[in-house]
Amino acid sequence: MNTTRKIVNTKKQQIRSAERICCRSLLPVQIRHALQKQCAIIGYAGQTETHTIYEQTRGWMTMNDWKHLRAAKKLHGGLGLLGCAAAACLLAAANYNGVQVPLNTALSAALPPLSGIAVLAGSLFTYALTGMLTQQPILICALALATLLRWIFGVRHSPVTAAALAAGSTLLSAVVFWLAGMMHGREWLTWLACSVLAGVLAGCVRQVMARFEAGFPVCLHEQDTPAFAVCCIMGLAALCSVQVFTVSFGVLAAVFLILTAAKRYRATGGVVCGTLSACALLLADAQTAGFAAVLPAAGFLTGWLAGKRASVQFLVMQVMGGLGLMLSGWNPTVANAWVSGMIGGMAFLFLPAVQIADAVIQWSDSDTDLSTLTQARMEFMCDTIANVRGSAERIANMLAKQEAPDDPADYVREHFCGQCRSRTTCWEHCAMETTRCFAAMSAAGLSETLRAPLGCLKPEQLTAEFQRAKRQNAVTRTLAARLRESQTLLFSQMRITEDLLHGAGNQAQRTYHRELTRTVTDALSKYDISVRAAAVETAENQRMVIELYAAGDAELDAEFITEILCDATGRELHCCGLETAGDGQRLVLQTVGGYTVSTAAAQCAVHEDEPCGDCWDTFSDSAGCVYLAVSDGMGSGRHAAVDARIVLTHFRSLVQSGMDCQAAARMINAIMLTKSGDERFATLDVAKICTDTAAVTLYKYGAGPTFIKHGERITLCQAATAPIGILPLADPYTTVLKLERGDMLFLLSDGLDDSLFPYIRQQIRQGGDLQALAHTVCAKAQRDAKGTPRDDVTVLVAAISGDEKQ
Repeated sequence: MNTTRKIVNTKKQQIRSAERICCRSLLPVQIRHALQKQCAIIGYAGQTETHTIYEQTRGWMTMNDWKHLRAAKKLHGGLGLLGCAAAACLLAAANYNGVQVPLNTALSAALPPLSGIAVLAGSLFTYALTGMLTQQPILICALALATLLRWIFGVRHSPVTAAALAAGSTLLSAVVFWLAGMMHGREWLTWLACSVLAGVLAGCVRQVMARFEAGFPVCLHEQDTPAFAVCCIMGLAALCSVQVFTVSFGVLAAVFLILTAAKRYRATGGVVCGTLSACALLLADAQTAGFAAVLPAAGFLTGWLAGKRASVQFLVMQVMGGLGLMLSGWNPTVANAWVSGMIGGMAFLFLPAVQIADAVIQWSDSDTDLSTLTQARMEFMCDTIANVRGSAERIANMLAKQEAPDDPADYVREHFCGQCRSRTTCWEHCAMETTRCFAAMSAAGLSETLRAPLGCLKPEQLTAEFQRAKRQNAVTRTLAARLRESQTLLFSQMRITEDLLHGAGNQAQRTYHRELTRTVTDALSKYDISVRAAAVETAENQRMVIELYAAGDAELDAEFITEILCDATGRELHCCGLETAGDGQRLVLQTVGGYTVSTAAAQCAVHEDEPCGDCWDTFSDSAGCVYLAVSDGMGSGRHAAVDARIVLTHFRSLVQSGMDCQAAARMINAIMLTKSGDERFATLDVAKICTDTAAVTLYKYGAGPTFIKHGERITLCQAATAPIGILPLADPYTTVLKLERGDMLFLLSDGLDDSLFPYIRQQIRQGGDLQALAHTVCAKAQRDAKGTPRDDVTVLVAAISGDEKQ
């Protein structure tokens, strides 16, 4: 009992030690992945290698993650309440041409109950600070009534309910004060209009908040435009009441909004936001009419010049503002608005306005619904194929068990001995000897001479019957093996089809931008660059991707196209490469990620008069990932190089077309299996690096070791897996790592001897130029291999640099 308790305690200490080792080198996400997937990480210490397999300790990580999530939820809730109180202070101090409007009542009716209390507290604080606490009793009563009724209606409610609540609270408060004799004459009409306005605004705010609760970026649909327009007008008008010296924050925000919309959505966005801003300025102060009148025209002109530099749009906006100042007779209020607009324009120049706009709000129309439907249909088709494949596999396995060949001894005993007249002598009086002899004949090979039991009346016929039964079983087993191989290949092809449909569905779910696409096509037409189709989309992390499709005989200068599209879009773009398929070609450009990957490689062949049997490649895809790939063909020389090049070429083409790494590897595995009758295979070692997060995913198919330098720690990652083209199902070893700036990856082919690992670690610690490191390691391996050549050697090195974008 004590021994068992000691063993259990020792295992617990080993698990905690494994957790501490992972915590010092990887992020929590990777710890879970390493522990759950039994990642074999080999850490070298001195002259020994420690093989540690981390197994499931999921509970500890789950508790820590839950604590972090709870802390974040509390923080977000507190910030939300502070934001509601700040908005209430702003709306309480706002007036529209000297008229107080029950905006706080609308805001409280549209928000959750706890946020409504924050709105009430912020409003009372502002009224007390400005001395209006006794001057606005009806507004305060309507706000308190709306906050109280919110608790009665519950947390979740619709825009219609919010509108009825705000309008009813305002109207009911007016009735109460009328009954108290504190309201007379035409004030009834004013408060009736205020109740209608509060109801409309509450409904609009609730609809807008429902979109924001879904997360960023907010997808703006066509039916949402009235609500967003009303909130935009009222918000800008309320900001106009906030001034520092002579600078109006409402005018500043209006000019920034117009320039951003014009840059992002061209003339349409400029005119719409210019009109909304003009309405807001006139609602806040009618004396700014001279400046507000030119805003729609300024939005149109700046949108028309969206393809130019931002400074050109800024100058046009200032010229239009100066024109409004002149037409108003040099009105001081208009002059102050012009100065405020100048500051807003300068903010547009120095801030990433377009990126901020894409991160906050995006326009969505029926194309998004169509893409969602397309993805759903493809997912359903994928699931249907998976169900068919699963049923076929289960039936095939069941039939394979039922159709197992009979034992030759049982078959001969039943069909041959059962008809012999001396069977009782052999199987009753000499049963042990006969059974032993039949077992020996069953175990013997087809070419061996069989010996019948002593006393058998027909020994030659008996051995011939045994030979015939064994030959029949051999044929049956051969046919069954061929059938299983065909079934495995068919099922693997069905899995590949599922992966293709799934990937195509994910591609269809991206957001495409018409205005940016028009900007790209206009820029290409300006330089007479002919393309069949162009599309600008937004992928994860707000990465902009440009796809250009052209005829196969078209001459596309990727460097020149990248340069002109950088000027047209105002963003730094990176070319992912020019791909050719059939009679067409595709050029993909994308914005640069937060991290940069630098690579270098070195190779040496085992025989100087033959090419190296290893191949390597680096490329990127449209999702912002950089791929490092190494393939080692079987053997060495020209045939090995051909196999390795086939694997890498197909892998790059499939991945850049949008296929997942494992799906691409499965398809290449099927190609290698059916390529020829000879057994030809190749290893595949892939490192997928995300340039947005520096996360690295390793895929190893019979590949060599990989060294990972993370901070001051150097880790060796190895795994025993089958290469590409040797088994019908190729399952890789995968692991995910989170690297940082300055970390390195070393992908090595299996031609390096284990005795070189200490030398490689020493070189990695010393650092230096990547190309020099690759050549140094390769030269060392070549010198050690002289006299007893083993295999070709390839070293592919990558370093992570650059700061993560905020």
